[in-house]
Amino acid sequence: MNFFGLKSRLLVTTVFAGVAGAMSLPAFAQEATDQESVQETIFVTGSRIPQDPNLVSTSPVTAIDDVEVALRGVTRVEDLINQLPQAFAAQGANVSNGATGTATINLRGLGAARTLVLQNGRRLPYGSPNSTPADVNQIPAQLIDRVDVLTGGASAVYGSDALAGVVNFIMKSDFEGFRLDGSYNFYQHKNDNGTIQNLLRSRAATNPSQFRVPDENQEDGYGREVTAIIGANSADDRGNVTAFFTYRNNDKVLQRDRDYSACAFGANAAGFTCAGSGTTFPTQFNNFNGIALTIGANGDFVPYNGNTGAYNFGPLNYYQRPDERYLLGALGNYEINKHAEVYTELNIMDYSSVAQIAPSGSFFSVAEVNCANPLLGTQQRTALGCTATQVANGEAISMFIARRNVEGGGRQDSISSSSLRGV
Repeated sequence: MNFFGLKSRLLVTTVFAGVAGAMSLPAFAQEATDQESVQETIFVTGSRIPQDPNLVSTSPVTAIDDVEVALRGVTRVEDLINQLPQAFAAQGANVSNGATGTATINLRGLGAARTLVLQNGRRLPYGSPNSTPADVNQIPAQLIDRVDVLTGGASAVYGSDALAGVVNFIMKSDFEGFRLDGSYNFYQHKNDNGTIQNLLRSRAATNPSQFRVPDENQEDGYGREVTAIIGANSADDRGNVTAFFTYRNNDKVLQRDRDYSACAFGANAAGFTCAGSGTTFPTQFNNFNGIALTIGANGDFVPYNGNTGAYNFGPLNYYQRPDERYLLGALGNYEINKHAEVYTELNIMDYSSVAQIAPSGSFFSVAEVNCANPLLGTQQRTALGCTATQVANGEAISMFIARRNVEGGGRQDSISSSSLRGV
């Protein structure tokens, strides 16, 4: 519609110029003719948008070039892909419970194992013995020339590994000179959800050790990365050799520092509430037959109330794991002739991180409590439901014990991945 609208306006202008020329001097007729020929030249600006992958592909390809990579300022390659609508979060720095230490890509939510990851059109190997999808930690972001993402029809070419799609990282093949890159970043968040903060304040009044309102302005998750690149082209411009070294270090982000995740949410008749886990501190005794107890302030057994006694497992969980990565490698290629080209890709990667979730505990393990136990007081025996006969005969009753090991701190798992790749 824009094309025809533009054409119509040009025709009107041309006719007006012709009439003006006929009414004045004949010399203007030639000028009007020249003006008409110029004005009828129409440029369709959409044709000037680079679409190289789509010109040769039978399926639509999403391409991210090196300019966009630089503008986004990412230090993790998986973050670059996860911002696309066709990508779902997979293994990465945001995974703490069940983290493998690798960074993977999951297209269309079909699983990272069904997403094929390539570098310069060649498959990346398994991420680790415990994670078969490719680990994109071994890809230096500063050397990316572009990233092609294909989600349709890829399995016809690559097989079942590409049922979800293909991600192809095209690296720079003509870098020349020396380049030193450094980046420093952090997250800034303003905690301003009054409703949730009121819930936290009400719980903190009776349980300050598990509930607190985070600071209004929160800055955390500091990241640092330094990359050195050196490259040279051959004298005939038919080959190139590039070497690189990257060091990256990121700090942790805890859920306790965001008001919307400082407690585990639940619901009751009044609306939202701060809920949690029945495996709590100091403990919960439950026979699931009418008796649910916890330890009161003076050591007596008191009825357990899940609305006030549930353990808040949110604060110690990581939103972002701290990590450290070293990456060293080299890329080389040489065109022997138009039919043959030799290449090599070498890199060494060492990655380490720490995953953390809430403290572990005794998750409703069964215990036989002897009613005649001398460590039990009269009030405790009565609360447990021990009868006089059971006390006299030393009979035991079965109770499920759920206790959170807060003394041991959060469950931490040191995870790492390393790779040595050469083609």
